Amino acid sequence: MRRSGKLHSISILRKVLVIMLMMCVFGSCSFARQIGMDLNKHYNVDAYVDKLTGFGTFEGITKSFERVDVNDDNTPFLYRQIKGKKNVWRIEIKNVRLKLKSVWPRYKDKYLRNFEVLVDPNTGHLLRIRSKFDGYDPNMLPEPTAEWAEARLRGAGYEIYHGLPDEPPEISFIQALNAIGGHPLLAKEIYALYVMESKMKSQPRPVWAITLRGIPPLHFITVPPGVSQDKLPPIWQRNHFRYVVNAVTGKVLFATTTPQPMDPEQKKKE
Repeated sequence: MRRSGKLHSISILRKVLVIMLMMCVFGSCSFARQIGMDLNKHYNVDAYVDKLTGFGTFEGITKSFERVDVNDDNTPFLYRQIKGKKNVWRIEIKNVRLKLKSVWPRYKDKYLRNFEVLVDPNTGHLLRIRSKFDGYDPNMLPEPTAEWAEARLRGAGYEIYHGLPDEPPEISFIQALNAIGGHPLLAKEIYALYVMESKMKSQPRPVWAITLRGIPPLHFITVPPGVSQDKLPPIWQRNHFRYVVNAVTGKVLFATTTPQPMDPEQKKKE
């Protein structure tokens, strides 16, 4: 009887292991398992988003929660995984003025921002953070399509987004902005992704990829001899920056203006 009971226990253990393996295969063995909370519950999502963004300590903000389908996405390499997702959480965080410890206190955020955060409740994956400008800037062109961006990222050093990380970030969105410094306070729009990224042949690493749009254009201290001001790159090519921040160490890995928006003249030809 003792041997029979032992075999029965082994059989149960095998069944449990099979179930756990199936859960991992179908995507549940990711964020949702590691954070240990049911993200279908409103109050859990609220706490989770505070942890991801770092907005939990901000005063005066308001939040609203709704379930939506993702019908638009321009994330290079990953838009096929994100676009079409059903019943994800859309959290709108309003009345945000960024406060960055890395910037002198006298420098204030000139914009009152509304952030949109998309979270997949089944996996816990952060799909994107976005704050759009409620105004008009003729020099701020629309963000490029995913296909256009992919081609430019490959050509600029074979940078690739491999997927959404299977572990929550060690540093929050606000901590990543702190690492960047003062530029976020000047940006009209801020887009952020938490992704696995590699450059050239490096191993994929979890990063915050943060694009600042509508910043003061990069200034040329000296103009090459014989080049007139009207021959310099147009403002729409110089008023945005994408920072890539290591999501474990908080170190800024690099910054680039790639991918650029689609050239308006080329777009007319196409």
